[in-house]
Amino acid sequence: MTRFLRSNFAKAVAVIYTGGTVAHVLRLIYRFTWQEMPYWPDWVLSILGTIGVAGLVMFAREVEYRGTWERITHWLIVAHLGVSVVVHMWILAVRSHEVLAGFSIGYSYLAATYFAFFAWRSWTIRLSPAAAAP
Repeated sequence: MTRFLRSNFAKAVAVIYTGGTVAHVLRLIYRFTWQEMPYWPDWVLSILGTIGVAGLVMFAREVEYRGTWERITHWLIVAHLGVSVVVHMWILAVRSHEVLAGFSIGYSYLAATYFAFFAWRSWTIRLSPAAAAP
């Protein structure tokens, strides 16, 4: 299981943030509201996000950081993704996106930007090859 998690957690995080970037750009284009959102993205984020957060924490010491900026970014992603998983699990539990009502359309400009940055970082994360040995 550890080998599976090590091989796939960064991809799970990258898929989440790539999808989130697309979702925020689409929200800017089509101006949809929280009431119009389907629930399947909440399921995807809850499942892949849990895998992603677990891997980001478990393998943090194996990351070949490209500088202090990446170490800070790593833990920002852990915090953001961890909170997001809890929020999206809550959404599924109560069957309502009302908790997202506070995020205006304008927020999507900022979100699309940092989601894209988090996606890029997740697609390009590098782990120490020595740590992969059994």
